Amino acid sequence: MRTRYVSATALIGVAALTVMGPRLAGLAQASVVTQGVDLGWIRVPAGTFRMGCVESDTSCLDNERPDHEVTFLEPFDLMGAEATIAQYAQFVADSGHPAPPSPEFPQAANHPVVLVNWDDAVDFCDWAGGRLPTEAEWEYAARGGQAGLVYGTSQELSRDAANFGADRCCSGASGGGDAWVNTAPVRSFPPNDFGVYDMTGNVWEWVDGWLDDQYYASSPPINPPGAATGYSRIARGGSWLNFAAALRTSVRLPFAQTGQTSNVGVRCARGLPTARVD
Repeated sequence: MRTRYVSATALIGVAALTVMGPRLAGLAQASVVTQGVDLGWIRVPAGTFRMGCVESDTSCLDNERPDHEVTFLEPFDLMGAEATIAQYAQFVADSGHPAPPSPEFPQAANHPVVLVNWDDAVDFCDWAGGRLPTEAEWEYAARGGQAGLVYGTSQELSRDAANFGADRCCSGASGGGDAWVNTAPVRSFPPNDFGVYDMTGNVWEWVDGWLDDQYYASSPPINPPGAATGYSRIARGGSWLNFAAALRTSVRLPFAQTGQTSNVGVRCARGLPTARVD
């Protein structure tokens, strides 16, 4: 596990942040701190839910079926919001990991980092002391303890609750509480009942495992790890660029492992430390 505290090398690396593009330049002093990086971990309680296409959803694809019961016997931690540009800048400064390119729109330090591929996301979560969430962990947290709702915590999607795109693919849009055509600052909308923000919209989020259309029919009922093989990596949650139906909580976006787009970011999970037995 990599340390989350700042080394002398990281402080020297602050000067190099200007090569990351204008969105990361000037963020060094805000992101490099002597007490480590606050990733805003939220404790997600143990529990049981139904994963996959909900009964009232008429838009589900075959890879969202069958719905099936999943149980988590132990709680786990999840970042309360998507990783921000400032947090990712700290990771780059501390680890020397290559910085992502800049998108073609302005972002501030509290916007979600984008243009990170699956391997970048894995490395960021490792540095953060965590890992990518499994699909089951992600969807359980996204539903926030509520059952049978198309958009996790609601039956219809509102711009007062999420940042998403135009009615037709594919462009950003704004309206109501969604004042951002592109990415929004994280935590701009109310959290769900687990206290987690932005599980619907803003940016897609990488999860662990592979997309296998047959996995739901045979996945373990307790803490399923996700498919070990498949034809694509997976992102969940929808984004600022997508129409509402793409933000349905059961949607599983197939995405190339090396893919980098301006609407995909990262959120990390971590298991709880086990009690020491002397």
